[in-house]
Amino acid sequence: MISEAEVRRIAAAAKVDPMVIDLDYSLGWFLLGMRETSTSFGGLIFKGGTCLRKCYFPDYRFSEDLDFTATNHLSPTEVESWITKSVDWISDHDGPDFRVQPIHFEVVDDEYGSESYQARIYYRGPLRWGGSLRTVKLDVTRAEKILLPVKEKQIIHPYSDQVSFDDLFFPCYCLEEVIAEKIRAVGGQRRFAVSRDLYDIYNLVSFGINKKSVMQILPDKFEIRGLSLMGIDVKNIKQRRSEFERDWERRLNYLVINKDVNFEKAWQCVLQLLDEIINNP
Repeated sequence: MISEAEVRRIAAAAKVDPMVIDLDYSLGWFLLGMRETSTSFGGLIFKGGTCLRKCYFPDYRFSEDLDFTATNHLSPTEVESWITKSVDWISDHDGPDFRVQPIHFEVVDDEYGSESYQARIYYRGPLRWGGSLRTVKLDVTRAEKILLPVKEKQIIHPYSDQVSFDDLFFPCYCLEEVIAEKIRAVGGQRRFAVSRDLYDIYNLVSFGINKKSVMQILPDKFEIRGLSLMGIDVKNIKQRRSEFERDWERRLNYLVINKDVNFEKAWQCVLQLLDEIINNP
């Protein structure tokens, strides 16, 4: 495990709280533990904001969760056992301590009412912290279909123990699949306004994703969850602007390295994209 001094040095350079770096580092180690304890990776495909940072863009916003889509049937017992084996492997290889408290594992309904698995793994990383234990949250979605080819991507681990990660590759969503689910989250009216969706959509559009591929899979992405593209209500989304903006200030700003991406830019980009989708079905 790296030193606390390294954590603080990297945090100062990135202008984020050291606890953000501590979690980012620990997320990397948990991915390593998962890979080392399963040769096939159980048919899980990595996705979401942490996937963007860990597999595509080294200077991307920080993230706090590990999100996967299951392509094979995995029972709750199998997933929980895998997590336990990962935790044990990490401890045996001088990584963060994920055994400080029993793992909290449960079967839950996701925001669309489908069964998924959720785990909270408590840990202590290199940063000495006297407060409550930090957690890694892991979500496994079962009721999802992957519509574009999966990418094998190397994990980005910008820390001095990088050598342990040199041969670490993960099956990941392609960028077009990531943004399609982000668009669905906003257009399908999540119960809670999640500003990270806006941030990710803006950045992926700016990066130059293949919009044609995205448009082709969007109808099916919505249908999988019982939604329709024609159900996108831009007027209603606009009325929730203040919710998204508050969430941006409270739950996103402290994770962002590049402050050039402000709320207004992301908001206008998403509204424009939703208009394009509605007017070009």
